[in-house]
Amino acid sequence: MTIKYSSRAIRTLLILLMVGYAIFFSIQLILHYYSFGSRALDLGNMGQAIWNTAHGRLFHQTNQPGLTNRLSLHVEPILIPVSLLYYIYSGPEILFIFQTIVVALGALPVFALAHLKLKSESLALIFALVYLMLPAIQGATLLDFHAVTLAPTFLLATFYYLETKRPKPFTLFAILAVSTKEEISLIIMMIGFYAFFINRQRRLGLITVVTSLGWAFLAVFVIPPIFASTGNLHWGRYSHLGDSPANIIMNMFGQPNLFLAHLQQVNALEYLRLLLTPTAFVALLSPLTLLLALPSLGINLLSNFPPMQEVNSLIYAAPIVPALIISSIYGVANLKRSIEGLEQRIGEWRMANSKQRVAGGQVGESANHTTTTHHATNNPKDAQPTHISHPIPLFNLLLGSLILVATLIYQADYGYLPGGGQFRGWEEVTDHHRRAERIFAQIPSKAALSAQDRLNPHVSQRQTLYIFDRVDDADHILLDITLDSWPLHPVELRHQVDEFLRDGFGVVDAFDGYLLLAKNRPDLPKTLPGPFFDFARVPTSNPDNFSPQFPTAVTFDNKLQLLGYSFHLGAHEQFLPVITLYWRALEPLDQDYTLWPFFINRNGQLIEDTSERPVVTTLWYPTSRWSPDEIIMTSTLPFDLAPNLGDEFTLAVGVATEGNWADPDQRLPILHADTNLYTFENNTWARLGTFQRTGRKTYHLLPDTVTPAQEPRQVQFWNVINLQGVDLPQTSLKPGDSLPFTLHWQSVAPLTIDLTTFAHLMDDQGNTIAQLDWTPQDSVGYLPTTAWQPERPVIDSQSILLPPDAPPGQYRLVIGWYYPPTGERLPLTASDIPGENGNVTNAGVVTIQ
Repeated sequence: MTIKYSSRAIRTLLILLMVGYAIFFSIQLILHYYSFGSRALDLGNMGQAIWNTAHGRLFHQTNQPGLTNRLSLHVEPILIPVSLLYYIYSGPEILFIFQTIVVALGALPVFALAHLKLKSESLALIFALVYLMLPAIQGATLLDFHAVTLAPTFLLATFYYLETKRPKPFTLFAILAVSTKEEISLIIMMIGFYAFFINRQRRLGLITVVTSLGWAFLAVFVIPPIFASTGNLHWGRYSHLGDSPANIIMNMFGQPNLFLAHLQQVNALEYLRLLLTPTAFVALLSPLTLLLALPSLGINLLSNFPPMQEVNSLIYAAPIVPALIISSIYGVANLKRSIEGLEQRIGEWRMANSKQRVAGGQVGESANHTTTTHHATNNPKDAQPTHISHPIPLFNLLLGSLILVATLIYQADYGYLPGGGQFRGWEEVTDHHRRAERIFAQIPSKAALSAQDRLNPHVSQRQTLYIFDRVDDADHILLDITLDSWPLHPVELRHQVDEFLRDGFGVVDAFDGYLLLAKNRPDLPKTLPGPFFDFARVPTSNPDNFSPQFPTAVTFDNKLQLLGYSFHLGAHEQFLPVITLYWRALEPLDQDYTLWPFFINRNGQLIEDTSERPVVTTLWYPTSRWSPDEIIMTSTLPFDLAPNLGDEFTLAVGVATEGNWADPDQRLPILHADTNLYTFENNTWARLGTFQRTGRKTYHLLPDTVTPAQEPRQVQFWNVINLQGVDLPQTSLKPGDSLPFTLHWQSVAPLTIDLTTFAHLMDDQGNTIAQLDWTPQDSVGYLPTTAWQPERPVIDSQSILLPPDAPPGQYRLVIGWYYPPTGERLPLTASDIPGENGNVTNAGVVTIQ
């Protein structure tokens, strides 16, 4: 009874895991789609091909130039039955739900196979959970809809039915698998070899190998060229290995170094490590079943297309997952058999020893004529050891726990569940996204449409659809200028819209940044209406009560006022920083001004500005059209902090006459700014705040902190700069360490020149063993002396790298200033150290062990 209850509980838990997977990832996909995360390549292609297939035009698609059929790219016959889903609900949402259900169902053959081989439902459940938690599966599931994402479930079922010798369901799932993508037939071929050589199912194995090879030949070399009017479009990814498939095969034997060099270049060993880690490398204990993945491994690792070497995202590693799971199960089974064999040998040894003890006891009793009580008997069947350990339940617990822990750790680094390293969060569907339905509804169903990249999948249910800026014979154009303008630069997008309006297109509707154009309709207006610019306006009835995330007040020449800014991360996968600035015109403006947000590091070096990535708002809604009664939002384009730029950036902003930021004389002066803000370069720009990356999706606004000094000082340079304190390490350092120190400064009057600080670490002979020169900073970042405010503390923290060969001893840290153009040092005009003069002050003693 207990066993039945346990079995029922485990299977119920398995069902709940699968249902939970399907619900969670369906929601993630739908939110991604509704928030315009999906793109023309590939959901626009897929959606159009499936919709056209449902309407009798098999695999028809037009998004990519020169291609009018998906068979020219990939051979995926399964899209024919999948297209029937559009008779239930005509939209990509049903594809997402179907895909997640099929992927989740892959846990069933995993559970069944593990139970078959391991004779343990608890281990079988662990392997089913491991399958559902693999980032390679989760990442493929979240990449919108791809037929090949269905393949792992079909491949796992194919192998399970092979092992249970059920040829009819084996054949069904093998056909389903090869129908998802042309390369899957090679994996079925490997399963055929396994059936022939390992399972000795000669007839089934031979038929499987021959038919899968035949289909692979048709799907790679025959069908795509028919529809593409050229060779297979993907061979270019292997051109570095040979100029034809035959040449590649010959080079594999004639020039193996060519392949080895490429595998080293793409870091194949790291690829394999990432694949094997989630199951604690137990897959290596079953190398024969790992060979099932050899075709997909070769296809991915030999390609010169970097996305194909992604393990934990995209779709390319998904076909390898079945071999990984099967090998992990079989690896555990092999280890389990080894332990059982060892247990059997130990038992036999104990039995033999017991027999010897029985025989020895009889001899002793006869010789000594004494009576002795023995637990052993003369019956060999009774000559068993009093206790034999049974390590298999313990083995199941320990190894199951090891694999589960490995999977959980891997999920924390790379997974897509909450808490996982690549969890998307719950992508926000805004009012702007929801308003798109109004403009979608105005597109005629038979219109030939050119639609922007992220709008393309939402309007893919038509015969003719192009990715903007390809127009060709399109009679309608659909844009959202608030989205990424790929493949055009934002300025070029603006110019093209102007050209369309001059050359036969008119405005069907335009609101909140959406724009629908149609040609050959003279009744349509040629100008953008007022509601189009709603995307730039803060929706508030009382501008005076508006408060942004980070309020501030900066007035530029009594013309424009910055009210504050907000920080958020760009939508979708990359989570790149975006700053939105909130402006108000103080009077009607008679010209257009350039708003110039930019980002610098702690040394004042430029990280990003709007010279190449302009503010989109003012491209469409220039300042000369602003009303003093409205608040305008201007956002920066998402930008990446390159690895060599660190994890921190400082936001700054200025305003100039149109296009003239490089000329300081053309910048608008800052007439007023909050007292907590610093202004720079003759009050032409202000530093707003510094953000530090604290995680993949988290940034922290650094506070402008003022802390008391550990060692108060009273030192003055040039009668204007006061050193009020120093912080030095209280413990000794080692050679090669960093020496951190903090200087507490204050100026007594405005400074009109920018000065450089220096620090020298000197031995007792007066030799400098380490030094640092820098432009002053505070806790927030870059702060040259011309920006200092009299009587306001400047707390500057720096560090010096100690030489790795520095001898032990005590060293003096001396501090000074100089004027960079001449190198002239500032004189020391006062010091609290008796007799100290010259141009440096002794900041303290540092001990090196």
